[in-house]
Amino acid sequence: MALFIVFCLSLMFALGMLFARLSEGMERVEKFITALSLGAMIGVAFLDLVPEILEEAEGTSYIWAAIAVVLGIVILKFLDRFVPEHEGKEESKEGNLAHIGIMSAVAIMLHNIVEGMTVYSVASASLKGGLVLALSVALHNIPMGAFIYSTMKSEKRNMRNLVLLSAPLSTLLGGVLMMLLSSFLSPSLFAILMSLALGMVLYIIFWELIPSVLHTKDWKTTVPSLVLGLLLVLVASFLE
Repeated sequence: MALFIVFCLSLMFALGMLFARLSEGMERVEKFITALSLGAMIGVAFLDLVPEILEEAEGTSYIWAAIAVVLGIVILKFLDRFVPEHEGKEESKEGNLAHIGIMSAVAIMLHNIVEGMTVYSVASASLKGGLVLALSVALHNIPMGAFIYSTMKSEKRNMRNLVLLSAPLSTLLGGVLMMLLSSFLSPSLFAILMSLALGMVLYIIFWELIPSVLHTKDWKTTVPSLVLGLLLVLVASFLE
């Protein structure tokens, strides 16, 4: 079931690519999705992951959990150094699209592998937590998928098709890798992996989603979307 959740997550990345191809009003859709994702991510971090980590970790495990949180932030910070801003500003980068396309694809694939491993580990420990985390990450990945599609439009057809297929499948690859390693994981290691997930979620909240939301002036859409995302997590918390 955990692997199926990761598979659905990979489809959400592909959905972003489809949106970029079919929709001409992506800016408004992206604002809605970003705010919705922010609310859901906040709920995941503080209503799901933190309580789960405190329950699983004991004694010195808290120290390792704290280190894993920092490591999760550092991993995404490192990977995002290779990903250009994905806020619809392609026009200012037209002279460098080839380089942007390749570097973005490599970084996003690595990013997706780590996310797939993390979502699988969380879903294995808590089905509800995995579903909510996957949904939150999916909402974040939809505009990412739209971004990578729009960037790769300038690439040759074979390269473009390879990247557009590999990017979503890299999430599933991360889930498969974690499935193969799951039998070697103790409850303490699960707590560390969830701490890694918490670090990644905190990075997405504070370094990506909040800055993106603060740039919008359409608060009539943003605020209700943010609240809806948080309510989604609250409702899901009653399902466990």
